[in-house]
Amino acid sequence: MANRNLDIGFIGIGVLGRGLSLALAERGYRVAGAHSRSEASARWLADRIPGCDVYASAQALSDASGLVFITTPDSAIEDVSRSVNWRFGQGVVHCYGGASIELLKSAAQQGAMTGAFHPFQTFAGLASPEEAAARLSGVTFAVDGEGWIGGYLHSIAQDLDGHSVSIPGEDRPLYHAAAVFGCGYLVALLKTAVSLWETMGFSPEQAIQALMPLSSATLGNVAREGLLPSATGPAIRGDVSTLRSHLEALFQRSPELVSLYGNLARASLPLAVGHGLGPSQLTAIEELVDHYIGIE
Repeated sequence: MANRNLDIGFIGIGVLGRGLSLALAERGYRVAGAHSRSEASARWLADRIPGCDVYASAQALSDASGLVFITTPDSAIEDVSRSVNWRFGQGVVHCYGGASIELLKSAAQQGAMTGAFHPFQTFAGLASPEEAAARLSGVTFAVDGEGWIGGYLHSIAQDLDGHSVSIPGEDRPLYHAAAVFGCGYLVALLKTAVSLWETMGFSPEQAIQALMPLSSATLGNVAREGLLPSATGPAIRGDVSTLRSHLEALFQRSPELVSLYGNLARASLPLAVGHGLGPSQLTAIEELVDHYIGIE
């Protein structure tokens, strides 16, 4: 179990900073300081966590903290790290999923123990930081750290009822890309489905009303049964005639979606093989997709 008496400070009090700090405080960690470009944001946090003080500068917060989480926008993390005089043995952690602890190289050069702690979770659509804290429960955290920081961050993930994984520095862009596929691009994919409903004359609200039970059931199936049993659709079944009708309709009505649809059909083929699709059916699908993308 991690030392709950370590003074923890946060630099950057956005949605993640608020959510993570509140979650730690609720689990008995000593969140002792907050600093933000917006003093009101830091004050908001201090008003809700007993013993949490507002610091006027990142340096002042660092001087008072044994462990500092930098939860600024990703583009500002390295600048914050360079701007502070860190102490030997002090913990400094960033929460950017796409970068290794090398992002904190300047802190490490001063003898600080650096780490990375990224929740594989979205914080979009939250109405309050309390909701952000709740959303951290049960998620996977990508954890890395030098010295005592590594074990400490793994313990924090466990205390948040989460699962910690170690992602090598060179793999963190892939890890972050996986998050984008599973979240941001998932929304983009649903947007294409909504656009087709709009092409047929329906409103976005009607489209979302129709799509949500379908999409939610699919995600529920994946959670319970795994990817292969949850995969459906004409590419999975080897239904070339249906694929042709879809591609032709898209070519006529929404040509900008032909490549996307075709490439997703291709991406479905490994799952189709798992469902027993044979070589001749795979070839027929690939040739059909090539044809429509070629004339797009």
